[in-house]
Amino acid sequence: MVELHQLEAFEAVVAHRSFTRAAVALHLTQPAVTRQIAALEKELRAPLFDRLGRTVQMTTAGETLHRYAESIVRLAREARHAVADIEAGAAGRVAVGASSTLATYVLPPLLRRFREAYPRVEITVHTGVSAQVLEMVRVNEADIGLVTGDVPDRALTATALADYETVVVVPPSHPLAARSSISASELAGSPLIMMEAGTNLRTYVDGLLSAAGVEEQVTMELDNVEAIKRMIEAELGLSMLPEVSVSAEVASGRLVALKLTGVPHARRRIRLVHRRDKYLPTALQAFMRLLQTAAKNTG
Repeated sequence: MVELHQLEAFEAVVAHRSFTRAAVALHLTQPAVTRQIAALEKELRAPLFDRLGRTVQMTTAGETLHRYAESIVRLAREARHAVADIEAGAAGRVAVGASSTLATYVLPPLLRRFREAYPRVEITVHTGVSAQVLEMVRVNEADIGLVTGDVPDRALTATALADYETVVVVPPSHPLAARSSISASELAGSPLIMMEAGTNLRTYVDGLLSAAGVEEQVTMELDNVEAIKRMIEAELGLSMLPEVSVSAEVASGRLVALKLTGVPHARRRIRLVHRRDKYLPTALQAFMRLLQTAAKNTG
């Protein structure tokens, strides 16, 4: 079997036209290089060099081998460099699974910071509800996942990052807009704009209001948070949304967010998950540290 180190020795002799100079370039002894070439000639059953005094010249068989060996050695060198880059965090791929809310409102500024530090790392983001994200991580479709709620799977490691609050969102013209907080019981009879039934956010909000004994008056259902915000701006009702999803509109005065009181568990915990048995390349470790640092700074 032809071995890579034999081809590297062969290419060194071709480049330097000398076994001695090739040995110096390879940091080997001249006899070691001679043995490698001899083993290669034995494997291929053909002489590769003509020895002409202190120099060597390729035979026809050597010239034929050179056309392939040059590419093989170059690709092997590139492969070593590529793997080294990945281990150094300079290159590679990071696949992240996240809910739509986290992917839309939490990840973008963090991904920008990561891209500035690691411009050659390819980043992919897969979205889904928390159960889907956990499955992505289980089957290795995603290296890491960002989810809310508990992580019961013992095959996964979960690290708490931060809590984000659920707030009542109203238009600036609403009578409640002058207040800073509202109790859940005060929402009884209010026209609510909600996510579609069956979605994580809808199930969560339904649970909060039910625990407070509030009978919902749902006047509109939509399939995404952005559409809900536009409907609130149009003064068609109010809603309960993650605070992180309305921060830009609140800052610009387009919406008002009221702290929700009188209900337990009005804050949802974001967790970072990965497989316990997963190897974590340097770039992935760097991204995970970025997430944890950002969570501490905002906590």
